[in-house]
Amino acid sequence: MLVALAACGNKPAPLTQQEKQTVNELTTNLKTRCVGRYLVDMPESMYVSGYAKIQGVDIETKAMSGDAYQREIEKREAELKATKSIDAYPFLYADGEAWGGGTRYFIYRGTAYDDPGNRVIEGYKWDRGYRIKMKIEGSDFTNPDQTSDPLVKQMTVKNNVPEKTRLVFGLLEKVRGRADDEIPTEPGLCFYGGFLPAKAGSEEEMSEQYVLKGHDDINFAFETTPDLRENTTLLQRTDSLEVREQLRAADGVLIRKGSVDLSGLRAEEWLIEGRRPGDGRGNSFSLVVNEITSSPSSPFLSMDLTTGGQVQIQGQYVKLDKASLTTGEAVALWDAVSRTLRPRPNSY
Repeated sequence: MLVALAACGNKPAPLTQQEKQTVNELTTNLKTRCVGRYLVDMPESMYVSGYAKIQGVDIETKAMSGDAYQREIEKREAELKATKSIDAYPFLYADGEAWGGGTRYFIYRGTAYDDPGNRVIEGYKWDRGYRIKMKIEGSDFTNPDQTSDPLVKQMTVKNNVPEKTRLVFGLLEKVRGRADDEIPTEPGLCFYGGFLPAKAGSEEEMSEQYVLKGHDDINFAFETTPDLRENTTLLQRTDSLEVREQLRAADGVLIRKGSVDLSGLRAEEWLIEGRRPGDGRGNSFSLVVNEITSSPSSPFLSMDLTTGGQVQIQGQYVKLDKASLTTGEAVALWDAVSRTLRPRPNSY
């Protein structure tokens, strides 16, 4: 891979023998992961989380057994059936099996205080060790009938619940559970715990976080969508007066910035060291591709690495005096991972 970097910043000192050993331990056994429609090689031991949104439908996944899934569905059904609206109209309007066995759906008001025309379509599926939950809001002003309301009269569609229910059912039918290290070979979108077979299109976004086991402050974050197209590049924005002032306020140091030629991708990166949330020092590295040219066949993707600052342990934030990796180690880890970013073959 060719790397073209602008001459700038404060280059970290050469790694010590201990730092080389640390980096070697982290990068010797990199494992390929699928993020959106891209591939990247990451350290093997990572905690993973994330979500996706496709055609307006929010998708969340959770690893669990089939028995745990059944218990969760039973609990959710009991909760919804026990909820009463503050008016005379129902709260739960429909529930049952979607298209295919092992699925379930609910159509309800949202909250007990929502307008009688408000609807939430919520669908569930268990597949390959993951509970997949889908959710989208809709409206039905025909039940109860509010079509005489002046605002409702102006609406072209007064009941979009059937359309959105079919959308959720269709996505539930196609989606499948996916282990973190499973790399699909067909077109489609990877997200945490799942894969949706589909040709490249618009209205899709994915966010995923990888936290290094044993180093809870080392966090890789990815976001990708074909629907974002910026007017300025990362390097243009980070060169602004506002960003320079923010960097100065954080007692920050620019380590490196510039353009990067990856495997079939043109990227930009910006690497800094400075005060992080919690006032401890750490690093913040960013890389973006297709930022001003994003499209279904070449979606925008951002990759960030943060170290230091503070970590959340059992719901409480713990401030760190320093990051668990030195800046030199963080840069070496970043280079080992970021330079493997590439489009997944046949993903579009």
